[in-house]
Amino acid sequence: MDFMQVLQTRESCRAYQDKPVSREQLMKIVEAGRLSPSGCNAQPWKFIVIDEPEAKAKMSDALVVEGGATGCPWRDSVPAFIALVEQPAKVMPAVKEYYGDTQRFAQGDIGMAAMNMCYEAMELGLSTCVLGMCDQAKMEQYFGVPEGHEVRMVLAVGYSAEDKEPRAKVRKPIEEVCSFNKW
Repeated sequence: MDFMQVLQTRESCRAYQDKPVSREQLMKIVEAGRLSPSGCNAQPWKFIVIDEPEAKAKMSDALVVEGGATGCPWRDSVPAFIALVEQPAKVMPAVKEYYGDTQRFAQGDIGMAAMNMCYEAMELGLSTCVLGMCDQAKMEQYFGVPEGHEVRMVLAVGYSAEDKEPRAKVRKPIEEVCSFNKW
């Protein structure tokens, strides 16, 4: 499958088989994240793999925020999770001087790592869903995430329980999102 086909067929999975994901597969996914580009090569990430039953139960709880909202009502069926945690970035002095911030690129860097991880999972025959909602205090309590290190997203990882054709991508027209040489 060529890369454009990958882009056209990769989709979020919200129904997983009751089948474990091997640590070898999980490490390949993490390696894809680790190899991602980052501003000033800061690599402002830490990946926490959650695959043991007790840890998965804690993650299920952490995916529910104050007030009871969750972006993952099917979380108890997920075989493994990978939390992507923002680390302090070491950037060039000029970047810090200009922006007054060392974290200027960190969230974009973590986003690139997440997509690399999703594509590697797909290559391994696995499915993923990027989850953006979790309770930071629970993540700190349950998984030892240091205060001030934000969990930016969590990847659900497993074998899809659905055997169907990918949905057609609904995207804005290219003319709406791209221009040359001016707005």
